[in-house]
Amino acid sequence: MPGSGGVVVRQPDHSENPPGSGAQRMVPGRVPLPVWRWGVLDSFLAALCNGPSASFLSAFAVELGAGGGILGLLLALNTFLANGLQLQGAAWARRGSSVRRVYGAAIVARGTWLVAGTIPAAIYAAGYPAVALSIFVALLGISSIASAAANPAMGARASTAGGEGGRTRYLADRAIATWVGILVGTAGMTLLLGAVPGVWGYAIGFVIAALAGLGGLRAYAGLVATDRRIATDRRAVDEPATRAGPTPSTSLSQASGPLRRPPGPEPTGGVWGLISRRLGAPQSAALGTIVIGAAILQGGASMIGPASPIWLVKHLGMPASYLGALSLVSSLAAIASQRIWARYIDRQGSRRVLGVAGALAALVPLGWLVVFDPWVAVPLNLFAGLSWGGYSLAMSARLLQLAPAADRPAYLGTYAAAIGISGAFGSLIAGAVAAAVPIEWVPAIFVASFATRGLGWWAMRGGPTGA
Repeated sequence: MPGSGGVVVRQPDHSENPPGSGAQRMVPGRVPLPVWRWGVLDSFLAALCNGPSASFLSAFAVELGAGGGILGLLLALNTFLANGLQLQGAAWARRGSSVRRVYGAAIVARGTWLVAGTIPAAIYAAGYPAVALSIFVALLGISSIASAAANPAMGARASTAGGEGGRTRYLADRAIATWVGILVGTAGMTLLLGAVPGVWGYAIGFVIAALAGLGGLRAYAGLVATDRRIATDRRAVDEPATRAGPTPSTSLSQASGPLRRPPGPEPTGGVWGLISRRLGAPQSAALGTIVIGAAILQGGASMIGPASPIWLVKHLGMPASYLGALSLVSSLAAIASQRIWARYIDRQGSRRVLGVAGALAALVPLGWLVVFDPWVAVPLNLFAGLSWGGYSLAMSARLLQLAPAADRPAYLGTYAAAIGISGAFGSLIAGAVAAAVPIEWVPAIFVASFATRGLGWWAMRGGPTGA
């Protein structure tokens, strides 16, 4: 299949698998093509929903009359609810939440955007901007909480579909689909706002995004059903070998019922032991090392968000409209590098690649210290996209590798919660500093970002060895 990224399925050998049996013989090291199709489509449609809704929620709030203080609180609240509460969503998945509850939460998370724009827009048009803004904030909170409840279980299931073979390439292709979905959604929303300015442009865009997100749930359902069918067919083909004794499964995707956590390890000591027992996170020293280091690194990375636009626009005179182009450059670099990073991970292991990519990402703020012309930011954003593309892919592979099958939602949720909270704090602190100091002092934020990222990278280096 063109564009499948090398994910292939060998046609069934009918001498072993009679026609109509549905059993498939896969090329080793590849995710089955039907799983790949649904998985990539799921990522693309989810991003097509999340891209416009996340990228334009602050602009819509400003259109409704939000000031700087309210806007900052809105963004921090959204970050905390959507990411910080994922730990609770992971605990829900670990206790064995039903499929119906997970789907229900996901429908609320994405379906809320059907009314998140239309109702506030109508109230705003009626002359009640404060009420419209309040309702939008409330609907945003509902969507974020539901998203936090559903994402850990759905993310773990989708990421491990198809078994263990070829997972890195599959994760890379899902990441590419996510980036493309965000770009398409963001570009489409921009064009729509040009054609339909004002609050109704946002309302229409959010409705389209919601429909795409609900379509993504159909793709996710197809992914789960296809994965179960292939797993069943695989067990049927391998039945003679399994008669000698059961073989423990290492794939979350093969579980047909609620997740059941096996007896856990001995309680972890140190800082992570205290944190994990307090918050109900997995008792894993390996996870603790990654989460603490990644949270510090992400806190440093989020400092660039408020500082770089101020430096480029107010100090160097770059038109504000060009900031989107810089983001596009970074995204394209991340997309183009995914397959390269995937091969590197397969050859060198996720731990080593995480260290390399994390070190590169930590160096990005030093580049901002030499941006004395706006266009120097172009190669810097290329480098940043390349670095973060590898870091994100290696981090996903590392977490899935370290986590027991039943604890994968908990591992992913714990990580998302940690970086979400630290990222919110980093943005708030850097934004406050940038607003309080003379513009010539903004590079001090770049230095702080570099130091914080480096500390986070150093903290992650103490993790366990292994691929």
